[in-house]
Amino acid sequence: MTFQLERTYGLRAENWYRPETNLSQLAQQKFFLSEPDNQTQLFLDNSNKIASNFFWQTVRNIGVMILSSVYTKTDINGMTGFGNMFLFSENQFSKFLTIERSTWVSAGKKVLDLGAGNGDITEHMRPCFDDVYATELSPKMRKRLASKGYTVLDALDWANTDVKFDLITAFNLLDRHYSPSKLLQDLWNVSHRSNCHVIVSLVLPVSHYVEFNPNGSSTRPDSYLNVQGRTYADHVHHMIVNVFKAANFDVVRWTRLPYLCEGDMNNSAYYLPDAVFLLKPIAPKMSSAQAAPKVSEVPEDPTPVPQAPTASHTEL
Repeated sequence: MTFQLERTYGLRAENWYRPETNLSQLAQQKFFLSEPDNQTQLFLDNSNKIASNFFWQTVRNIGVMILSSVYTKTDINGMTGFGNMFLFSENQFSKFLTIERSTWVSAGKKVLDLGAGNGDITEHMRPCFDDVYATELSPKMRKRLASKGYTVLDALDWANTDVKFDLITAFNLLDRHYSPSKLLQDLWNVSHRSNCHVIVSLVLPVSHYVEFNPNGSSTRPDSYLNVQGRTYADHVHHMIVNVFKAANFDVVRWTRLPYLCEGDMNNSAYYLPDAVFLLKPIAPKMSSAQAAPKVSEVPEDPTPVPQAPTASHTEL
């Protein structure tokens, strides 16, 4: 029997796991239907409990007000433990990867989570792997990741590591990265060398916003993902055809999940519609003398880009 969420605290959950509009034939063929479970309900219940604590929320608001003059929102969350996120449970993750937990052997397996934030989402993958590697640009978040026992790699130089991974993940990072084309090329290079799959997730429709930019203070990426249309379904299709295919990735399957964030005085929890893609690196259709794959993108648009909510964030 399918698990049903009993309490969503004012959030409308009808389309948390299914797109609101019709998918293209290609997107429908690759769609994997995920379902809620008790871990999703537990996160919502705990978030409501925290949001309903007037004393805690008052302390939080004062702390954020003081710290925001010096630190970024991500750094503040790293220092205070605010803004915890939920994307999937261990069971949902295993089903998406078709992992049979009763026979799965984690010994010797390595996962790399890029832009891991405070490690909340990473932690749900941990039972499936012996070694967990992570990257993060926020200094405060890096300390939290290290305290959890993760091996923290340099966020700007991770692609040059000699480690071979069994899975690489980039949850809600592509639309927050200062150079989406570089990220996709690095993902292809390392996954191809490791002979492993990649998971990329992002909130759709796409809305770029860069919090940490090593090239300066701009909140714009160096180029924009080549997606058209206005709906979630439109952008799923173009991510498959225009972005991942051009970057020499085959989309094995994809699913829709609610990207949940801990609440505050105003709301018990926050929700964004995420698309999670399982990718397989494929050989580029070019001679061996040519360069690594180029990503299909559109040039920088001079018009203002609306700021979206910031989130630090194989079959083997």
